[in-house]
Amino acid sequence: MIKFFRKIRQNMIKENRASKYMLYAIGEIILVVIGILIALQINNWNEEKKTKSEMNGIYQSIVDELETDIQTLDNIIPDFAWKNKIIKRIINSNPTREEWTLNDSLFRSFLSTYDFEIAQNRMQQLKSKVGYNQETKELNNKIVDFYNKQLIDLNVKLEEHTISYNRNVSYWEENTEWFGDAYSIFDFSKLGAYTQDNPIFRNKIIWYGIVLRRLESALRKYQTEAMELKTMINSHLEND
Repeated sequence: MIKFFRKIRQNMIKENRASKYMLYAIGEIILVVIGILIALQINNWNEEKKTKSEMNGIYQSIVDELETDIQTLDNIIPDFAWKNKIIKRIINSNPTREEWTLNDSLFRSFLSTYDFEIAQNRMQQLKSKVGYNQETKELNNKIVDFYNKQLIDLNVKLEEHTISYNRNVSYWEENTEWFGDAYSIFDFSKLGAYTQDNPIFRNKIIWYGIVLRRLESALRKYQTEAMELKTMINSHLEND
């Protein structure tokens, strides 16, 4: 093809057809430019396809992480109902020594904790990516905003719970006789005696109950909004 155009150009020069040659030269330049533009567009399409595939992989991984968190919370959140109920009973009715000895759930209501952390590995990877169109840019912003908000709110409540729990354990470990027996061999007889009309114990349980309810509220909120975000991402993957 190149030899064909070169031959035409040489014939025009020999025939001294300058005006036609100029038109031909301009046409040839236009063809070259069009070829370059087509090549660039094809390259852009390929890059967009590659980016789209990569982004969708990240989206799917975020959905998987959200689903893991949601299922974990399905196992954790039911604990709050019985804990709150028992802590309320401890505060309001002051169980007898015999009840403390026979009912280990009284002890477990304030001396068992939670190990939960928002899965965010793929979200951190998403932060370094730029959406390939307006829809994905908006989706990326919503995902990042969701995690930023939830990490701040939920981490505060988790830290608050951990501090309260550890403070209580440290105090009882250092200042009471019942803690070793209750914690190691589940003998609650000394604990039952300690709790009777003890304002320090009651105040600690009251505050721990407040912290527990705040944590439950934050976990429920995260789970609800995580399900909403999962639905939004899945909708994008299905329609993309």
